[in-house]
Amino acid sequence: MAEAKAEYSAILLGATGNVGGRIMQLLIKNPLCKKVVVVTRRKTEAFSDPKISEVVVNMDRLEEDVAPHAQQVDVALAAFGVGKGSAKMAEEEVRKIEIAYPQAFCRVAKAGGARVCGVMTAAGADPEAGMKYAKIIGEKEKAVESVKFDFLGMYRPAVILGNSNTPGALGYVMPLLDWAMPSKYHSIHKNDLARAMVAQSEQAFLAIAQGSAPKGATVKVLEYKEMESFFVRGESEEP
Repeated sequence: MAEAKAEYSAILLGATGNVGGRIMQLLIKNPLCKKVVVVTRRKTEAFSDPKISEVVVNMDRLEEDVAPHAQQVDVALAAFGVGKGSAKMAEEEVRKIEIAYPQAFCRVAKAGGARVCGVMTAAGADPEAGMKYAKIIGEKEKAVESVKFDFLGMYRPAVILGNSNTPGALGYVMPLLDWAMPSKYHSIHKNDLARAMVAQSEQAFLAIAQGSAPKGATVKVLEYKEMESFFVRGESEEP
C-alpha cells in the first residue's frame, strides 16, 4: 500500500517579488500545501486566496511581529533581497536586507516548527569573494545555515529571466550564450527557479515526515544543474 502523503503549511518571505510571487502561485495550486503565511512589509490586495494568511511587519522587528503567526509551520521559503539595486545602496542597508532580515525570518520560522527551509541566494556566493555583492551573499548563506534546519536548500540563480528587473531581450540572448560559460552561470527563468525551490523543499519535507530523511542537519546548495531536474517543460512561458 502506498504511503499517505503528508500535508504541510508554508511561510514565505518575498511574495511581492518576481520569484516569490511565482512561489506563492505554486503553493496555492499545490494540493499538499494547506496554508501559506505571507510575510510582507506593507498591506497589498494581491493575496485573496483562502489559503493565504498575510502578516504585515516592521522588518526591523520581524521576529517579534511574525512569531504569533508562525506556529506549526513546516516549510519556510525566502525569495527576498536587493538584487539589481545593490550598487546604489549603502553597504549597511544591503547587509540588512540580504543578511539580517532573511536570518531573522529563518529563526522565527524554525521557532514556529519549520524543519525545512529554502533560501534564494545568487550564483558566485562566497564569503571570501573579492566582489562585494558575492561576498555579502556568501555571508547570507552562512547566516541562514547557522539556524540549523533539518534541511536547508540554498538556491543560486545567475541572471533571472522573466523578472521585471531584467531586460526582456536577455531572455533571447542569454540562453544562446550558455554553451560558453559554466553551467552555474546559465540564465534561469523565474518560474523554473520557483518550481525548484518549492519542489525540492516539498521533497525534503515528505522525506522527514515519512522518516526517510538523513539524521541531523542537511544543507544542499543548488546551482543551475541541481535545479534543472525540477523544471517543467513549458512552465517558464507562463506569466
